[in-house]
Amino acid sequence: MEIETGSEIKTIGPGRAGPGFLNADQKFNRDLTLSFLNTYRPALYLDGFSATGIRGLRTELELGIKTVMVERSKKSFQILTENAKRNGSQSELYNDTFESILSKYRFDFVDVDPFGDVVPYADISLRYVRNRGFIGFTATDLSVLTGSLREHNLRRYGSVVMNNSFRHEMGIRNLIGFIARRAVALERGIEVMLSVYHGHFYRVILQVIKGTDKAESTLKNIGYFNPFKEIDHTYDDFQCGPIWVGNIEGLFSRGSMNIPRYVSEDYGNRFQQLRYEDMSLFFVDIGDVFSKKKKNLPSLANIRNYLENNGIESERTHFSYTGLKVKDKRSVLEKIVNDYDQIYKNHRVN
Repeated sequence: MEIETGSEIKTIGPGRAGPGFLNADQKFNRDLTLSFLNTYRPALYLDGFSATGIRGLRTELELGIKTVMVERSKKSFQILTENAKRNGSQSELYNDTFESILSKYRFDFVDVDPFGDVVPYADISLRYVRNRGFIGFTATDLSVLTGSLREHNLRRYGSVVMNNSFRHEMGIRNLIGFIARRAVALERGIEVMLSVYHGHFYRVILQVIKGTDKAESTLKNIGYFNPFKEIDHTYDDFQCGPIWVGNIEGLFSRGSMNIPRYVSEDYGNRFQQLRYEDMSLFFVDIGDVFSKKKKNLPSLANIRNYLENNGIESERTHFSYTGLKVKDKRSVLEKIVNDYDQIYKNHRVN
């Protein structure tokens, strides 16, 4: 595949890609999306903010899925058109708005990856995607979603969250919670298929199901979280929400993805990191707790060995380098703190 970005061409995977409009940091996002598309095989895919067209072209050429691409910018659309010609693409291309094209079709997968937040595109995507179809949202306004800009978050997402050690799981749950509330208002429900935090973006893929029954069941997964009450009293007594409190990696309960051929070398390892996120609602951040208690941090490997020896299951989370997913966070944390001397002694020996 050849992709022109307006300045130069470079080789990537089976073909070539370049800098400029092409965001190399989003390759994991694209790989993840293609894995999902390759697994669920939607009949009609919309690349709603196509830019150079790399995601849409990969969807068509690598997976053989019928694709529509839309790009509002005239300059980007010229590059998109040239890339489509260069690669022999049969995709439909439009120099138009996302909203205009979305209302003309019934897409099985709608990809929402704009410059800025996804809020302006949530309702129309939920309204027009085919029943039981999928929407992929990419959000880059992490400072808002994580609560760093509290007033912005309240205005944009209608919630209040704290910017603490749980910020990125909180940010994703904040994003999903907003979309779920909009879906419910439109008498639709959602199933969360996949969620990931990577660098400067969140990526979530949702299935949209029409009907009041599904809307009501979705509403049950919208709630609040207080780390003071549910994890440890070292945290502020603060009720965060409304956020999504249901599962965020539902895809993995239904089987593995069919990973396409041309993905990053480390894609598999990153993919595996997501597998255990539904083990618990949020996690125990060992570094945060021991820091507040003014104690040195043992290695997570030693802590996990200690928990395993005591019959307690734990898994790493991709939301924090020092976070552990455990089922009973408060009691597990209390046990770790009480047995700190034993754990740290083993840490020093090792």
